[in-house]
Amino acid sequence: MSKLFPSTERYRDMWDLPTPKSRAHPAMPRAERAAQFMPFAALTGYEELLAQKAEVRSSQRILASDE
Repeated sequence: MSKLFPSTERYRDMWDLPTPKSRAHPAMPRAERAAQFMPFAALTGYEELLAQKAEVRSSQRILASDE
């Protein structure tokens, strides 16, 4: 086996074990768990500023070199 991917045979005894579940902390609902990984707006108003700049750029006419 290559050194990049070492052998996993030494973990074979753990492959069929059940996933541990905490008694102290019930499982979090999927919607709440997904919310933890959602992007957040670190820079408030940045998206609107980008949209305004894009509008200004798209309204300008690009001239050819002979015009």
